[in-house]
Amino acid sequence: MPKIPTFTTEARPTAEAASVVSNIKVNVNQSVAAALRPLGKSAEDYYIKQRDNNEKLEAKKKFYEMKAESDIIQAKEKNNPDDVSAVNNFNQTFGQYKNQQLSQIKNKRVKRKLELLLNADQPESVYKIKAASFEALEAQNIDMYNTEQNTLSAEYSLSKDPNLKDIAKQKRIESAKEFENMHLMGKPWLNKEIQTINTDSAIFDADVAIANNDYNKAKDILLKAKNVDAEEMQKRIITIEKQKEEYDATGYGVKEILEGRNPLIGPTIPGTTDKKILEGTDSYLLSIAQKNNLNEEQTFAFVDDKFAQTGLLSPAYEEVIQSGYTAGSATTFDNPADIPPILISAVKTAEIADKTKRLNVYTTEKQQLFFENIIVAKQILRMNDFQAIKSAKEFENNYDKAVVSGTTKQRNATFKKVESFFTTAPWFSGNTKATNIGEVKGYANKIFNMYVVSGIDPKKAQDLTIENLKNNLELVDNYAYMKRDIDAFKSIGGLNMVKPVKEYIIKNQMTDEDSKEYFLRYNGGGIFEIRRKLDLAPVFNKNNQPMVFYAKDLYAINQEREAKGLSEIKQETQKSQEEKQKIKESTEITGFDMAGS
Repeated sequence: MPKIPTFTTEARPTAEAASVVSNIKVNVNQSVAAALRPLGKSAEDYYIKQRDNNEKLEAKKKFYEMKAESDIIQAKEKNNPDDVSAVNNFNQTFGQYKNQQLSQIKNKRVKRKLELLLNADQPESVYKIKAASFEALEAQNIDMYNTEQNTLSAEYSLSKDPNLKDIAKQKRIESAKEFENMHLMGKPWLNKEIQTINTDSAIFDADVAIANNDYNKAKDILLKAKNVDAEEMQKRIITIEKQKEEYDATGYGVKEILEGRNPLIGPTIPGTTDKKILEGTDSYLLSIAQKNNLNEEQTFAFVDDKFAQTGLLSPAYEEVIQSGYTAGSATTFDNPADIPPILISAVKTAEIADKTKRLNVYTTEKQQLFFENIIVAKQILRMNDFQAIKSAKEFENNYDKAVVSGTTKQRNATFKKVESFFTTAPWFSGNTKATNIGEVKGYANKIFNMYVVSGIDPKKAQDLTIENLKNNLELVDNYAYMKRDIDAFKSIGGLNMVKPVKEYIIKNQMTDEDSKEYFLRYNGGGIFEIRRKLDLAPVFNKNNQPMVFYAKDLYAINQEREAKGLSEIKQETQKSQEEKQKIKESTEITGFDMAGS
């Protein structure tokens, strides 16, 4: 075959563009590139600044995160009174934490910025730790000082030996001097502290004397005390004088009760209160009973008898019974543990009061039925405290719903006995009878139901009802009074004063009314009232004012009645003497002895 000839070039390929040779001249400083150079520099500066800001922000964020941990570590050393130890503990704990956190940061610039922030914060952290340590040390020293003062003060108060008391007080003063020297409190502080120590000691000695009711000695102690707070002493002396006045006034009221007089009626005793007089009497009588080793029943009889003579009640026993009933009313009894201790005490007191026939004066009608139900359940049905209380509570809650079947005959028989008892009973003389027999029957019905519902035989309930009425009712001025109410009339001198005081009130405050148609009753709460026997309607005097009185009103009325009576007796006596004198003079004139003739 014929050979085709080929051509091989020796030229090499290139990426460079072909250049064109020109003779045109251009100023480099006036080119587009030159114009763009400042823009490039600004862009580079902005980038660097933005990077720096971001790194600062990152460093600060981490700093405050670590500072929070630093605060936690500082707080742990807050109560360390040794500042060197506290700082070392902080440096060690936070140092480990700091190194661990720094090791996790890869950006050297961020790491460096964070180190600078931490180093700058170090002096402040140390200062805070030292300040807290100083406060802890100071608080510790103050606590130690106060403990020492309290201990020495207790030694002073417990000591009976005057020499030992002086030693204890001097130790307190030396302790104050030492504290002042340690903390540089200053001379004025020390003088004030010593004055306080002397004042406290004098006041304590005075209080001991007051506790023994020696108010004159207490005042003398304060007046003789040296280097004390004069203003505080004066305040204390004024207080003692008031306490002495109150003590004397209360003591006078107590003495009146002990001697059988009621100081709560008539003129008010200045410097004390009725409550303080009653409580003071209670306290005195109970202390006497304790000294004489009286048992609970003997104590009640002793204390109550003194109050009963004046128509008053022992506030201690009254409070026990009232509080016990209140606690019982608010409690559901599912098991023995549910019984409040105060109710147990109240039941015990009620049992004692019932034996002395005085339960009725310490209770309302409702309270009396509650406690009597418990007493009956324990004495007759042989229940224990829990069973008896539970039964009484159930009866009280369901009294209105209670259906007493098969007892109508016995109930009617009971009413007949009651009516007969209060009209022809041998303990009443003549034709004396209770004009409020309807009220008596109503009370008898409640009592009878209580016994029957409690499981007592109806015939037995009859006898118990009559016995209850004998113990709790008393006939005065042809009216059957509850003893709890009639006892209040002792404010006017006793039961025999009810009728004459009533008659005096009717005579002076009403017009042409027969006093036999009215009675004077006690409404409770210290209030008395004149009522009509026939219809029990409210009564108004001739000035159209309700005839309602307080104990002090009745006392004043009775005083007025007695004063008028004495005046009339005096006038009658004077008149009689005048007539005798006339007869004597006439005899002397005539010469005849008329009596002899």
